[in-house]
Amino acid sequence: MILSGLDDMLEAVFRWTWQTSLYASVLMAFVWAVQWAFRMVLSPRWRYALGLLILLRLVMPGAPTAPFSVFNLSRLFSHASAPVEAPTAPPTPHLRPAEISSTEGGWTTELVPISSRRFDWFRVVRLAWAAGWIGILVVVLRQQGKFSARVKAQRVAGERPLFDLLGSCRQLMTVRRSIEIVSVPQLAAPALYGWRKPQLLAPPEVLQKLSEEELRMIFLHELAHLKRHDILLNWLMVVVGALHWFNPLVWLALRRLRADREMVCDAMVLERLQPSERRVYGNTLVKLLDDFSGAGFCPSLAPVINNKKEIKRRVIMIAKFKSTGRAAAFVSVAVVLALCAFTFTRAADKTKTRQKGLAAMADPYFIQTEAARAARIPVLKRKLEELEQRINRVQKELDELRRQLAVPGPIAAAKSENDFADETIPRLERERVSVEANYKGLTELLNGLKDLKARGSAHVRNSILTVHDDPPLAKLLQDLWTAETTLAKLNQNFGPENSEIKSVAAMHADLDDKVNQRIDGILSGFEAKWAAAKAQRDTLVEKIRAFESRDTDGTAKYRPYFRTKRDLESLQKIRDALYLKILEQEYGVEVSKENSKE
Repeated sequence: MILSGLDDMLEAVFRWTWQTSLYASVLMAFVWAVQWAFRMVLSPRWRYALGLLILLRLVMPGAPTAPFSVFNLSRLFSHASAPVEAPTAPPTPHLRPAEISSTEGGWTTELVPISSRRFDWFRVVRLAWAAGWIGILVVVLRQQGKFSARVKAQRVAGERPLFDLLGSCRQLMTVRRSIEIVSVPQLAAPALYGWRKPQLLAPPEVLQKLSEEELRMIFLHELAHLKRHDILLNWLMVVVGALHWFNPLVWLALRRLRADREMVCDAMVLERLQPSERRVYGNTLVKLLDDFSGAGFCPSLAPVINNKKEIKRRVIMIAKFKSTGRAAAFVSVAVVLALCAFTFTRAADKTKTRQKGLAAMADPYFIQTEAARAARIPVLKRKLEELEQRINRVQKELDELRRQLAVPGPIAAAKSENDFADETIPRLERERVSVEANYKGLTELLNGLKDLKARGSAHVRNSILTVHDDPPLAKLLQDLWTAETTLAKLNQNFGPENSEIKSVAAMHADLDDKVNQRIDGILSGFEAKWAAAKAQRDTLVEKIRAFESRDTDGTAKYRPYFRTKRDLESLQKIRDALYLKILEQEYGVEVSKENSKE
């Protein structure tokens, strides 16, 4: 059962991942289009903010529906307002459409299991995705462990001028956290390392080659990374990239986000430098390229240079750097808000009825197919025709009684003989009709359930929940099926003497006994209701006979007329109810009780 729960959890995470990846891919297209269209207006910060929108969309647990969502455009390509997935039911034996049989008392639906099973390709894809996800995280953590051991083996640079220079840079960048300078040989470029205990790593040759002013530029850049908590962001991007490893657009988006992040750090440094110092900053980046051969990835590392190809774009930004104007900031805010409104939402949900229907079809204990509904409609129509003919006969009989008994107009217009007779008998007659209908319904239901039980426990188990809603029984049946599935899996891998097999078998036997006891209890309850309805009917019949024997001759004269009239009204009500039932079956509409009364 634990493995089943883990599999369900893995399936839920996988479904969320690929759906989120799909929605985020649409956002990526919009973001990259906006970045290209407004490249002359967007500042590095706002360009980076657009990239962060993609990262945020990739980790969102869900999105609200909205009529202005861009995903409403899917309706142009499909009749459905949005793609709707059939609800996933627990892995149950496949069931073929229910076999429908007609009896005089009603319809019965029987579920027929199919022994053949299909290969679950979706589970194979899900496991392959999980293997890739875990594999990437293992590789990254292994690289992190090796690099961490390498850094711990190095010594802290003890030159006083370096610490004084770093202290002045911390003051300029308003960074309060303490940071050490560590000399690491064969490092591709100076970098910030770690978040809890940050360190500034630098190759020995860089510390010797660069001047104090050039080292100051590097220190400012790495302190910008520290101030922005970019190491934590690195780890988030690692987890997101591992989850969405199957989507190449995600890898491209994360790569562009890292490049934009470097430009944001450059902009933070340039804002704190004098115009004459900005040229030194750009020259320092170019000078570092002489010994740069490529930086490997480590989530706890934020180097000053990630890629040689990005240096050209950074140098151009440095040369043309200027503060963002109000108009540009306003446009940037408007673009970000618009993208959030259009892509952080889902298509308006107008398929609740369809989803409920699909959920009912996935229920292993009750499947109402379209074929069953189509087969039921002609029979209901035949019953309606027979009922109309009966109503016509009773109407003719009523007219004949009025003529024979010479029923006056005011009396004939009355609903009952209450105006000239004891109203007790009509009231008792109405109660008798209601009790008689209840008694007949319980009789047919009880006989049907007993017949199913005589044919075997499987028949009554598959059918009893369709006529009696019993949550404890439904839970027991679900647990019984789970135990059967677990026992079948264990029997394939272990012998009958295995302790776990014995434990599951004992649990299965106990559940089977509880299900039988619950069904017997439900049947006993139906029998008690049937006996009570029978006694109530017999009592009403006796009361009616007693009151009828004491009626006066005048009251008895018109009683056949009103009795026939009540029978006609009862048949008309049944006809109306049957007509509404045909509407529900034929058109799939649900007619409320208020409408049926009108």
